[in-house]
Order: sequence, then C-alpha cells, then structure tokens
Amino acid sequence: MQHDDPAGVSGRAARALDIPLQHALQARPADPSDPTAGLLFPVTGLAINPGGTLHAGALGAILELAAFLALLPELASTEHAVTHHISTQILSPGKEGEEVLVTALLERRTRRLGFLTATATVGDRLVARSQVTKSVIEIRA
Repeated sequence: MQHDDPAGVSGRAARALDIPLQHALQARPADPSDPTAGLLFPVTGLAINPGGTLHAGALGAILELAAFLALLPELASTEHAVTHHISTQILSPGKEGEEVLVTALLERRTRRLGFLTATATVGDRLVARSQVTKSVIEIRA
C-alpha cells in the first residue's frame, strides 16, 4: 500500500527522529527534503565504545530507524511498524569523528510484514549491513 499523503510521511518521520535517543546520537536526515533517503550521524559521544570506535548499540538503533523510515511511505496513516527481527553484521569499525551514512531499502511488503536491508557506510567503506523484519500493526486510537 502506497501512502498517499507525503506530508504525513514527513510528519511521522520527524516524530521518529524526535525521540531522545536519536537526538543523543545526533541522527539527522541525509536529505532534509526526503527523510526516507537515509540518515547521517557522527561517531561521537554516546556512539563511541570504550575502545574508541563506533558502539554497536548506537549503530543498531540508527540502522533500525533507517529501516522504519524506508518502510514509512508504504504505511497507511492507520498503520505503524515495529521491529520483530534484526540481524546485523558489523564489517568494519567506525572511528571517532567519522560521519556514518545509513540507508535502507524495502525489499518486500506484505499485508503485515516489511522486509528491509539497511547499510551503514563511511565514505566508500561498508561498516555494517542489517536485515530487518518489521511487523505492520494497526494504530489504535
């Protein structure tokens, strides 16, 4: 189902980005005019582990958010999506001070599921790849 209200997508994306965790990680749209195009965030603050590289938990949160944003245009205004499975492979460390680009692609949408692939890169270097399954649920008033 294609969402027929782009302003609704933008508003819902803004609310997802307004969650305190996303603020703490300094996540922001790679393209402010298209919040589904990907996210940028720096390897600083909460995104750094004790070894001085990108914290896997911080990375996972942004990979999951990017997957949600990629699915968002396919959700009706009465639907929401929640993660019920995520599998991530970390392939290269993100280093302090680097900026990570996270993008996601909707592979398939069924009535109640969305299957997505999310990737994190620093420049040409692949940092991580995730397979994300989202359950599509009805929003209850």
